Amino acid sequence: MAQGASLFPISVDQSGLIVSSLTTDIIPKIKFVYVTPSHQFPTGATLSLSRRLELLAWAHKSGTMIIEDDYDSEYRYGERPIPALQGLDQANSVIYLGTFSKVLFPALRLGYLVLPQNLVHIFARAKWLADRQCSLLEQYALTDFITEGHLERHIRRMRALYDQRRQTLVQSLFSYFGDKIEISGENAGMHLMVKINTKLTDDKIVQLAALAGVSIGAAYPQYLKHSPGSEFILGYAELNEQKIQEGVRRLAQVILI
Repeated sequence: MAQGASLFPISVDQSGLIVSSLTTDIIPKIKFVYVTPSHQFPTGATLSLSRRLELLAWAHKSGTMIIEDDYDSEYRYGERPIPALQGLDQANSVIYLGTFSKVLFPALRLGYLVLPQNLVHIFARAKWLADRQCSLLEQYALTDFITEGHLERHIRRMRALYDQRRQTLVQSLFSYFGDKIEISGENAGMHLMVKINTKLTDDKIVQLAALAGVSIGAAYPQYLKHSPGSEFILGYAELNEQKIQEGVRRLAQVILI
């Protein structure tokens, strides 16, 4: 947007981005499609394999590049992972983005790109012009951490831990709210989205939750167009099970009045 780009919102359902929403009257104008297929933010939807293949076919036909932001694909629970768009791509249509900030810690500001070969030189020059300050010490340390197998073991441990916290959050929400809520995106990542059946406004719920010592985020700022409302983003990665249960209890106490 800072460079004058025009943004077109694309509809999302339980299977992720709806490729048929990329209508023919918009196609000539599209240069990039930005997707988070492993865990769409904020709904948490996972782009199905059939949709991935459909999107790749559309991108190849239209000459559009796909930016695949795979920001927390390491955390998937109870289901086999789906291959990344980049791994399925046969037409050099995908720019793959990854980060270590999610799998290790936020202060580690290191990410990476997997690029089509014809774009490597362009991106290398752009990186040199925009940012020459990445710490070599942190990069060397991370390299050793990966090659010695520590990263893989760390992800396995954290996946099990986050899965326990995820289950606790889901169970607590249904225990306190019952049929007054709908949960989406709970099978991957480090957050889920909950839709609450209430007459309170989104901002009022966030305010009441904050007064009760609970931090939640309303989903409506994430919409480019009209939001259905009453949708909230709940993260659970940094909280133990006791705090999750207590947080949900407090949230129900201030909402279900």
